[in-house]
Amino acid sequence: MNAPTGLTNVVYPAADLDASVAVFTELLGVDPVFRTEDYAMFAIGIALSSKPWVHHPLPFWTVSDIAATHAALVAGGATAMGEIADGSLAEIGTAPVVNGDAVTGIVDMPGGRLAVLKAVDGNLIALNQPVGW
Repeated sequence: MNAPTGLTNVVYPAADLDASVAVFTELLGVDPVFRTEDYAMFAIGIALSSKPWVHHPLPFWTVSDIAATHAALVAGGATAMGEIADGSLAEIGTAPVVNGDAVTGIVDMPGGRLAVLKAVDGNLIALNQPVGW
């Protein structure tokens, strides 16, 4: 497994995304650089999500090979998670994955590959592999 090289970003839960964006814009002194109806990203690595899978701040660790790191974590007892129809995360195999690989839960998106796993102790571990930079 390749060790993380740092943190990519931290995703905070935002039940009311508009209100959360206003608070973080005031705190950080800048507007989000990216915004959708359920997600906002600030340039300094702070993100807000109103999707139901974020119940507490979730740091995304930067790795150079997400597939190898993911496989090593699963071999060590972690459980792969995938996004399901209601926008929440579920253990792979318990519900159809609607965003990402149905076997690993790894999501390919412009600029990166993402994955979330559940450690044996129940904590979520999020990974990000930058691509195309």
